Amino acid sequence: MKIKTSVLAIIFSIMVSNPTFSQIDVNITDIETDETIPFSRIYETYKLDKELPTLVITWSAKWCSPCMQLIERYNKCDLSMLNVITVNVDTEEYLDEVLDDGYHQDWDNTYNFHGNIGEDEKGFDNVFNVKSAPLILYLDNGKINDATVSYSVYPYKLLQAGRINDIEFIWDSAEDLNSLAWSYYNTENDPARLNEAIKWVKRSIDLRENYSNTDTYAALLFKTGEYTNALKAAKQAIEIAKSKGQDYESTTDLINKIIEKL
Repeated sequence: MKIKTSVLAIIFSIMVSNPTFSQIDVNITDIETDETIPFSRIYETYKLDKELPTLVITWSAKWCSPCMQLIERYNKCDLSMLNVITVNVDTEEYLDEVLDDGYHQDWDNTYNFHGNIGEDEKGFDNVFNVKSAPLILYLDNGKINDATVSYSVYPYKLLQAGRINDIEFIWDSAEDLNSLAWSYYNTENDPARLNEAIKWVKRSIDLRENYSNTDTYAALLFKTGEYTNALKAAKQAIEIAKSKGQDYESTTDLINKIIEKL
């Protein structure tokens, strides 16, 4: 998906330039323990490394399944390199039902809260526009550095932006390894960097082979001049697509380009 931003991001770009607005002054409640704390105490309460970058991601089970999918992708990452805090923003009317459904119960690598919606002046909805989700806050040393509303601030984009510098961060995420490799196919011409991307997409295939990463593999082999192997991978991608009823027109175009080179 393409990144979707809102006026909220512009507002934050102004707010965070003023130190008085750079701290998050809201109360949040631990989903597991039901303990409510000010957000400003989260680092000391949960023994979080304040020197690590921190992402806050809001979610709602009632109207934002992409929020939950985004959080699930982060749960596949090495979160010793990043603090991820999730905040449920369902209203009090729906909160018990949402939590009973257990959408968050497999999120073992993140710190999971709800935002006291509608409860007091320090509820999440009195500070942020909770109807725009997922709201992503990026914190450096406990202070807001960036904010946006987007379904697609995927983990691999933190590597693209240089905010995470270790590929091990996404080494267990087939989706993110493939996405990063595909971005290199589109933007890189340096053979060494393209060969790095091939390593990533091969790891993605090892984790979970699918049409998308097999097509990426074929495209990277083509771009590095491995035409015979590229043709083999492209045909494999098409076979996978056919078995899943997926469109494979772009791979057919790639095969035509490969044949021209052979």
